[in-house]
Amino acid sequence: MKLSLVFLFVIVDIVKKGNLLPAAYGFLTTHSRHRVRGLMSYPKNAESNGVERDEVVEKLNQAKEIVAQAISIGAPAYNVGDIARCAQVYEQASNQLAPFLPNDLQSKLLKEVSGIDGMDDDSRAWALRGLFDSISGYQLPFSPMIIGDDSNIVFQPFDATILPAEPRPVMDSVMGGISEGSWVPELKTFRGTTSLANNGGFSSLRWRFQTPQNWSHAKGIYFQSLQHSSPTEHTFRLILKDATCEQIRLSNFKAVFANPNESKEPLLIPFSAFDQMEQMGNPLVGSPGFRPSVVTEIGIMAIKPTVVGSFELHFEEWGLYN
Repeated sequence: MKLSLVFLFVIVDIVKKGNLLPAAYGFLTTHSRHRVRGLMSYPKNAESNGVERDEVVEKLNQAKEIVAQAISIGAPAYNVGDIARCAQVYEQASNQLAPFLPNDLQSKLLKEVSGIDGMDDDSRAWALRGLFDSISGYQLPFSPMIIGDDSNIVFQPFDATILPAEPRPVMDSVMGGISEGSWVPELKTFRGTTSLANNGGFSSLRWRFQTPQNWSHAKGIYFQSLQHSSPTEHTFRLILKDATCEQIRLSNFKAVFANPNESKEPLLIPFSAFDQMEQMGNPLVGSPGFRPSVVTEIGIMAIKPTVVGSFELHFEEWGLYN
C-alpha cells in the first residue's frame, strides 16, 4: 500500500528544525526500531503575537485534533492485532494534515521516513504514530515582533529592587543527569551544556522572590536584544511559579521562546500564554491558570530535544510590559 502524494507533501513540509516535544508512545512503548523522532520548528514568518500567530496556533490545534482522533481509533486496532487497520487509519489521517501545518515547515524527518513507502503495515504504523506524537507535543515558540512607533507598550525592566541578584541553578541532577549551566551577570548570559546521559537533558536558572510579587498590572514578560546559540534550532523556556505552585510539588508554568531570525526587536510573552500548570513537564489537567498577582519565582530553561550540547542565551534587558 503506497503513501499518497498528499502524505509525501506532509512529510516534506514537516519541520526542518525545531522543537517538538515527543509525547508518550502508548502502545508503542515496548519497541524502538521504527520510532520517528519528530523535530519540528517554528514557522519563520509567524508573528510572536497578534492575528497571524493566533491563526497558526488554531490550525495546529486542528492538526492535533485530527491526530488525536486517528490515535483513538488506530491504537485500539493495533492492540487487538488489526495492524493493517491501524496503518490505514494513520495514513488516512496523515493525508488531512497538510492544510493545517505552517507553510514554512520543512523536512528533517524525510530521511528518517524515506523508506516508508516500502514498509509493512507494522513498520508504517510505528513511523506514523511517532510523527503524530511529535505533532501532538509541538508548541509554537514566541519570537521577536516588530513594534511600531505608535505603540503604547510600556516596558518596566527588572532591576535589583525587583529581581534577586543571583539565580539558583536547577539542573537535571535531581534525576541523575549531568547537565550544567550558569549565569554570567556581567554579560547577561545564561550558558551551559545539556546532556542526555542518565535520562537527563535540561539546565535552568531560577530567581526566587522573598515575598510574592504582584504583577497584575502588567500584560507579560519581555526580552530586549535577545540572541542565542543555533538560532534556527535552539528554543528555550520561560518559567513562572505562583502561590498555587508552592502548594504542588515540582509544579510551574512554562512558555517556549526563540529568536530564529536573530531579530533585534523585543520579544513579548503574555501572561495568557501560561495557561497550563505542569509537574515535571507533565500537564496537570484541571489545574488553575497562572496568577500574576502572586508570583513567587521566574526562570529560564534550556531543554532537550531542541537543546542538546552547548548552548548560550543572551539578552540585554528583561522585565514586565503593559
